[in-house]
Amino acid sequence: MSWKSPDSEWIYWVRLGIKVILVASALYVGYHFYERNRIASLVLRQEPKKIELPADAFVFVPKSYVTDLESARRKIVGKPIWIKEGYRWSYEPGDRLFEPLERIVPTAAMVRGGEVNLLFEKDGRQASFAIGVPERVFVDDIFFVKDPREIYDHWTEEMWRKAAHGEAEVGMSEVQIGFALGVGELARRSPGGATRIVDYKRCQAAGCEPVRVTYKRHVAATIEPLSP
Repeated sequence: MSWKSPDSEWIYWVRLGIKVILVASALYVGYHFYERNRIASLVLRQEPKKIELPADAFVFVPKSYVTDLESARRKIVGKPIWIKEGYRWSYEPGDRLFEPLERIVPTAAMVRGGEVNLLFEKDGRQASFAIGVPERVFVDDIFFVKDPREIYDHWTEEMWRKAAHGEAEVGMSEVQIGFALGVGELARRSPGGATRIVDYKRCQAAGCEPVRVTYKRHVAATIEPLSP
């Protein structure tokens, strides 16, 4: 008759429990890796979603690298520059607004009242526009330093004609409508910014009707009259 001590029986059950735990753990790890590989395989098989953007989104806009009064005098005085956002900036005398893509040629850069002013000729007389302080000026935020027709050279003559006449249509890019109607005011945007609603009111200064444009990925999807 065989006899087992209580200690031997306890060790037997402990070993059995460890084996069960090891087997269960191995099954769990195997299943986990199987599921992860299966999901990864399904993801790889899916076609990536293509996001269409207008050609304007890939245009490189040259910079002036003008940062202060001295560099403004060296780099832009005597050279043509073009307004980026029409009906946003006013100049003296008379607080007149720059129109979209308005071209000026600065004749001097000087300090007046602590501000750096660009001097230029307008309608046969001298005008001025403040661009910052002697230590920090803002040129690239306000002006193109290269002819926009050369920057957006993929546009057709019809596109440029519409921009020059303040015409906005569904299917136009946000850049094209900005050149036609001037600066807009963001009313709403979706999370991530794929959809943006922009109001164009300031173009009333040039006699156009204010509109609200809904952009889907930088292209006009709808254009509606904007109530006063």
